[in-house]
Formats: sequence, structure tokens, C-alpha cells
Amino acid sequence: MNLAKGIAALGAAAIAFIFIPLDAEAQRGRPGSGTPVIEFFEGPNYTGRSIRVDGDAPDFRRMNFNDIPGSFRIQSGYWELCFDINYRGRCQIFWEDTPQLTGGWHRQISSARPVDFRRGGREALMMFSEPNFGGEARLIMDNVANFNSIQFNDRPRSLRVLGGEWIVCQHASFGGRCETLRNDASDLRRMGLDREISSASPTSQYTPPGTANPGPNPGFNPGPGSNLRPGSVFGGTRGAQSTYFANPRISGAPVARCMSSLDQRACDQVTADALCRGEGFRGAAYYAITDQGRGNHYFIGQGRTAPSNGALADVLCVR
Repeated sequence: MNLAKGIAALGAAAIAFIFIPLDAEAQRGRPGSGTPVIEFFEGPNYTGRSIRVDGDAPDFRRMNFNDIPGSFRIQSGYWELCFDINYRGRCQIFWEDTPQLTGGWHRQISSARPVDFRRGGREALMMFSEPNFGGEARLIMDNVANFNSIQFNDRPRSLRVLGGEWIVCQHASFGGRCETLRNDASDLRRMGLDREISSASPTSQYTPPGTANPGPNPGFNPGPGSNLRPGSVFGGTRGAQSTYFANPRISGAPVARCMSSLDQRACDQVTADALCRGEGFRGAAYYAITDQGRGNHYFIGQGRTAPSNGALADVLCVR
């Protein structure tokens, strides 16, 4: 029997994940390409009157279907359904057919809209217990430091990045080997992380272990750029005591080799150190400079992008 898939993402008491087992029949309802489509039915098991929705529907009263749905079928897409009109009240994201609405959802839906995680700027990661996005699934939209809390420890075998950039780690609390993901991973065996992942976080929320209260470090001066928030720099691969940024980016732009577009004296090592310190490390043990077309680069000392004559690359941050 197909089962509901959801995550309380926008309500007052939002949760970070949802768990629903998948079976062969449930594969039919998985989000695919094309226009998002959902069909609501008045009765359970897709019976009674129905309406078909293929876009934003902020007020079911206009369709004479307010507080009526008892079941629904999702042809494509992820859908946010809400108790009240204009996407207010309790809201939840669904991506599977629901033959019978339960848990307070029966005859409570008043608005619905498709969710495009990438376009909407939302961060979301779907994890599966089998390769090629099969088996049981979890959807997380927040930092989860221990997968035991979602009954999925050391179980992911494939990952789908729905929005944002994600860090996944071998051990709880972001210990062990970590990888940064921007794209789907259909088989984690290729990364050496099959059934190995125990924690995950959007890079925007990630804080390296031990940086919340780093303690005294004699002679350590955070220096310029220390106002960078951990997780501001994208593109890192974290090890036990270091992080490697092949092509670091901040706010989507390469990082300029100098601290300021107005002062060309504080450059290269100073900027690489500032980048690493902003991420909670002691400094940069290695870096390289690339000329990426003399385009707009991010100046750490100014917190803005502007034309630059070079960008940092291959930055190795160490504790």
C-alpha cells in the first residue's frame, strides 16, 4: 500500500525529517520531471469528487474544495499542503500518493503549491536506504548531528540533493571523513561512504567540530576576515584536522586573492589565512592563485564582490 511522505517544514513546530518505508508500488509516485501535478479526492482511496492542480492554489474556496480532500495522488513534484488559505497554519511537504489522509489532515487542506527547492532557496537532502534512490527514504531540511535520532544511522546508500549544498559525515556530530555534496549521489559505494553516514548539515548551518568554544590558543590572532561565519565558504572537503577547498566560493563567487579591492598589499597568504580562520581553523598550510578571467570575485575584507586579478584555489586549512 502506498504511504504518505511528508515533513513538517513550515509550521510553528517544524521538524527536521520524515520517515516512511517505500515499497515497489510506491515507486510510481516519486517526483519526476515535467510539470508538477497533484489530484485531490473527496473520499479515501481516490474516490468521490476530484480536482487536478498543476500550480499554485492559495485558496481552495475558489475551486469549491476547501477542507474537502480525503486522499490525493501525486503525478509529479514535491507539494506543500497547508491547513489554511495562502499557505498558512500547519504546512507539510509531500511527495507520495496518500490513499487516506490521517494525523489530523483529513478534510483540513485549504491551499497547495509545488515546491522547487533550488529556485526557492530551500535546503533539502533526500536519503535512501538502497542505491539508485530506492528503499526507505528520509527527507531532511536542517542540521542533523546524529542519524540515530531519525532511525537512519549508517543506512544511506544513495542521496538526492534537492536544494543547497550539504556536508555528510561518517560519524555523529560531524566526525570522521566528511564530503561536500552539490549533486545527487546514486551509489555511495563510489564515494566510499556506503552505509557509513551518521550526520549531515547544509553548509550554511555547518560549524566544524570544536569551533563553538575553541578555547585559548596562545599567539593566535583571528586577523582580518574573522567575521566570516563558519559555513560561509562553499566547496570544502573536510578531514579530521583539516579542510581542503579546491575552488572556494563565498556568496557564489570565487574568493579574491586580496582582502580588499582598494588595498593590494594584504593578499595571498593573508587572505588564505583569513578564509581558514573564518571557518574555525588556525590558518592555511597551502594555497594557489588562479586567474579566473579577471571577473567579479568576493573580497573577504569588504564583504562584497568586485573585479579582481586572481582568486584563491587549492586552499588547505589546518588546525
